[in-house]
Amino acid sequence: MGKRWSVRVYRSLDDIASLPMSRAVAIGAFDGVHAGHQQIINMAVTAACSMQGVATVVTFEPHPGVVLRPEEPPPILTPFETKVELMEGLGVGEIAAIPFDLAFAQLPPHAFARRLLSERLGARQVSVGENFRFGRGGEGNAADLLAFGQEMGFSVSALQLLRDEGGSVSSTRIRRLIAQGAVEEASRLLTRPHSLSGTVVSGVGRGRTMGMPTANLRVRPDAALPALGVYITRTRLASRPQLMSVTSVGTNPTFESDGVVRIETFLLDFHGSVYEEPMVLEFLARLRDQRTFPDKESLMGQMQADVAQAQRFFGR
Repeated sequence: MGKRWSVRVYRSLDDIASLPMSRAVAIGAFDGVHAGHQQIINMAVTAACSMQGVATVVTFEPHPGVVLRPEEPPPILTPFETKVELMEGLGVGEIAAIPFDLAFAQLPPHAFARRLLSERLGARQVSVGENFRFGRGGEGNAADLLAFGQEMGFSVSALQLLRDEGGSVSSTRIRRLIAQGAVEEASRLLTRPHSLSGTVVSGVGRGRTMGMPTANLRVRPDAALPALGVYITRTRLASRPQLMSVTSVGTNPTFESDGVVRIETFLLDFHGSVYEEPMVLEFLARLRDQRTFPDKESLMGQMQADVAQAQRFFGR
């Protein structure tokens, strides 16, 4: 929402500054910055404090899966700007967002460690997850990184994956939950609600004619969208940090539909225009599936019931 970052952000290897202090480094794609990622980053922050150094996160833009699996790229949980804000909140001092392309993907594991961790960052401590893979074809693993660290002068902490009754906490699992509409379970693993950010754009104006005008959110095409349905949401605008809302993620099947998925939000207790404003939606709970209604009146009745249920959720 236009926030200025205090964390230093590097967008290439060559941008990384030389520092007189030691670096403790956390490495990963960190899409979602979920509970497991936070453990890895917190390890680097703690190590940096103990050595009076700086906590540095190394991540990759775009997500490696976009480059390595272009036919099936992963939906993105946290766009880069959101990722930076979340990491800043964890106490990170620097973020090195390494451009990930096919050339970088071909670096042998030893060259990856030498060029990035030793030569550019001068790392003293490195934190990764136990399943961390790096270098050409994912040839390198945590044990290899430990060996390289002994050679190059940095220690390595490979943290066990965070697990619960549903399995390991991972970005893949969270994406699957969101795609199923299980936003409350996804929120638990993320440690916050899943959110979508974008700009309010003009819609067809149908909600206004029904007495429930909606803000239509345009998001990135690679955003991780919840399953089609209706959700209780919290909306953040630059001028209004918290608004109760109900959001439809759907194709408007009751009317003539072009099949395009639209994100339409009705703001409770708000009157005014938000057109062209940046907006963030936080998905708190799922109300129901998308449905086709026999007529506009039936849809209006259900929409009013959805709002009433949301008001009860918010303690109204």
